[in-house]
Amino acid sequence: MIGTPGPPPRSLGGRLRRFFLEPDGAEVALEFSSIALVGARVESKRGKVELRSLVSEPLSEGTFVPTLEDPGFVNKEEMRDAARRVLAKIGAAPQARAALVVPDVVARFRLFAQEEVRAEPKRRDAVMAFRMQKLLPFPPADVRVISAWPRGSVDPVLGVGFSRSVLGAYEQVGHAFGLDVGSVETSSMALLRGIAAEGDALLVRHDPTWLTLTLMRQGWPLSIRSFDAAVARSPAEVRREIASTAVFWRDRLSGARLSSAVVHASDRWFEAISGDLGAVFACTAERAKPPAHLVVAGMPTAVERSAAPALALLGAC
Repeated sequence: MIGTPGPPPRSLGGRLRRFFLEPDGAEVALEFSSIALVGARVESKRGKVELRSLVSEPLSEGTFVPTLEDPGFVNKEEMRDAARRVLAKIGAAPQARAALVVPDVVARFRLFAQEEVRAEPKRRDAVMAFRMQKLLPFPPADVRVISAWPRGSVDPVLGVGFSRSVLGAYEQVGHAFGLDVGSVETSSMALLRGIAAEGDALLVRHDPTWLTLTLMRQGWPLSIRSFDAAVARSPAEVRREIASTAVFWRDRLSGARLSSAVVHASDRWFEAISGDLGAVFACTAERAKPPAHLVVAGMPTAVERSAAPALALLGAC
């Protein structure tokens, strides 16, 4: 997108280990949404991570429209300028270790019973890639799949598939401004790091260009359903998918009561989604919150709320 040569790419193995894995000591997070570009910087002192700066730069409607097959940089000049302003304002140093938060819609999620994908550890990703191939409309050389295995013996295995070239476009943004991109995470997966709910819980991540509904049990995902702008922009479609998720939860997962429902959305959408969750799940929704140790007094509420995924990722360092 930027056109400035970045540092030499990491080995494929190294990039895959870091994708959707550990932030690996990141001090900067850059988060992409269709509403704004968010940047955060933390410092570690005596083993404690502290927030040093947090900035949100709004984007014009239509500037950033990501899809599974396209990173979504429609207005490249505005995206470049927003990234430059964000990184300058947060004081990101050259070669700062960075984590990127990308839209859910650029990845495909699939949950497998463990017996479906059981293999030697070094062959697990290959088995997952084979099982997910039909979900990913890319040439084989462009398909990348990673897996996350649960600690429990009955929980499903999470497979995440994406386009290597789409992921590379986001990495290039960081490289163009001198960042050392160490990890990439989708918005919902970043938020899950900050949710420690017992029992059954639901995370709703809404952006004007995508919607993701994640059901969890004891902190591990049991269902992840992600939709594009055709659903995300329609209140009726969002309501329909919430109702469909509730039916699946009750009928297929024997769900009886949600311990919590967490929503990350704009104010207008939060109100609408909260009402739908109350009607369908008979629960009160709460907003996604940054980790308590990264909350700073005096920070504008709107900025703090919008940065919940980025701060959750940095808080996991």
